[in-house]
Amino acid sequence: MNHRPEVSIIMGVFNGAATLWAAIESIRRQTFEDWEFIICNDCSTDNTLDVLQEFADRDSRIKIICNEQNCGLAASLNHCLEFVQGEYVARMDCDDVSLPQRIERQIAYLKDHPEYDLVGTYMQAFDDCGKKEIVQTKLRPERYDLPKGAPFCHATIVMRTEAMKKLNGYCVSNHTLRTEDIDLWYRFFAAGFVGGNIPEPLYLVRVDEAAYKRRKLKYMLHASYIVWYGCDMLELPLYYKIYCIKPIMSWLLPRKIKMSMRKWIIK
Repeated sequence: MNHRPEVSIIMGVFNGAATLWAAIESIRRQTFEDWEFIICNDCSTDNTLDVLQEFADRDSRIKIICNEQNCGLAASLNHCLEFVQGEYVARMDCDDVSLPQRIERQIAYLKDHPEYDLVGTYMQAFDDCGKKEIVQTKLRPERYDLPKGAPFCHATIVMRTEAMKKLNGYCVSNHTLRTEDIDLWYRFFAAGFVGGNIPEPLYLVRVDEAAYKRRKLKYMLHASYIVWYGCDMLELPLYYKIYCIKPIMSWLLPRKIKMSMRKWIIK
């Protein structure tokens, strides 16, 4: 009988060869070992597939799938979800690093809190010069927090697979391009699910120049659109729609000011 891992970790990657080694190794070095790592290669044009195959050859828990055409992150993650076997599904990004106890701590949290469907963690920014600021989130976000900012750091989450399947995974549309996580949170709370956050930075998020180049105004407009219709989805008071301008303001403001505002909102 084939063993069914307790946790399925999913990741989409496009031309990520330069950072893949550190990301995958951080999962292989987890103190929690009962996992499968499903990685979708989204038609990379560098040697990403070679790197992935090398890891898969070394570790049978790593499973590589490929898109027939470049589809983007949301579709790649949905492709991964088709192969998930675990009771829990975790996220990982190809240019980040999970600290060794991350998965162990999150699984323990969900087992200790059966009323929760998802748990995220704080994360700490880093670049080639070292670690930087810690990105915090509320310990118990509620639907009223969503228009003000992300309730969870997407790449840090572990969700019960049953909940993810009830949500039908990620929405793939022009309106959610690079904002599929924001859309997911609105649908998560609208469905009556509950999530929490561990107040420790168990995940390192890369914030180099390439990361900032991916932040384009059109994606912030997508986020504004999601906030606008998301307020209706959650039946929030009309004045909450004022927060739809926040993603655009965030794109315009210097990074240091944004971090200060984020900490103020969390408190």
